[in-house]
Amino acid sequence: MIVSAALLRSVRELSSWAAGRRRRFRVTGPSMMPTLADGEFVLVDTSDRPQAGDLALATHPDNDVMVVKRVTEQLADGRFVVMSDNPEGSDSRTWGPLGAERVRGRVTLILDRPLAPLSAPEEPARRPATGGWARWLRR
Repeated sequence: MIVSAALLRSVRELSSWAAGRRRRFRVTGPSMMPTLADGEFVLVDTSDRPQAGDLALATHPDNDVMVVKRVTEQLADGRFVVMSDNPEGSDSRTWGPLGAERVRGRVTLILDRPLAPLSAPEEPARRPATGGWARWLRR
């Protein structure tokens, strides 16, 4: 019998959730399309810091609402540059990098599609970084 790595990862993450080591959050809005759809549930490891390329749960810098964004870079000073997978979403291009205290954990699984990859879309349509976070990086 051949068991895929994705299936093993899903079983491990669901077991961690059942044991209380993961938290469940509901995605609202289209900012992470096509990776995450509005209404889907994700599991988050709140004891783990995301790396570049990971999906992160963070608090919005203006209103403390929880958001899911993709980490594109961790700066030398510890701040995180985060982006939406949907080019129309708000992210570090408008807010600037997030302080490490705002990054709450790493998304480990999409509950609605447990075998789905968490990687970035093959060819994300990105707006150029002419303002937004690029402005804060120059400070």
